[in-house]
Amino acid sequence: MASILKVDDLRGNTSAGDITITSEGGSATMQLQQGVAKAWANFQGNSTAVFRDGFNNSSLTDNGTGDYTITFTNAMDNANHSNSGMVIAQSTSYLNGPMIGDSGSYTMVSGSIRVTTNYAGSGASAREDRVYVNVTT
Repeated sequence: MASILKVDDLRGNTSAGDITITSEGGSATMQLQQGVAKAWANFQGNSTAVFRDGFNNSSLTDNGTGDYTITFTNAMDNANHSNSGMVIAQSTSYLNGPMIGDSGSYTMVSGSIRVTTNYAGSGASAREDRVYVNVTT
């Protein structure tokens, strides 16, 4: 029979925020605190930009066609967070994206993230219905 662990609070022994998880084979470990999403968003970007769902997001700003800023409720520890995302396009045109954070003209910061979506080839900005973003540190 499998064990069930029910707790309301998990703390590391050495440091409250450090809990090390060892892989099945024992060859890899990760610190739990560093391996979980610190923020994520699912938002509509094709008309009025609005969150469908998310975590640790206080606001969504539409900066123009295919250009958005997500402001975090609780900022990251620094600007060196890891970001990923994807777009589901309604059109038949192939889309890049999303481009997240430092796209050459946007500086990474701890309190928000800049997201742009554009067409492959032409690079033209595009508004799309489903934009997904994930942030870890």
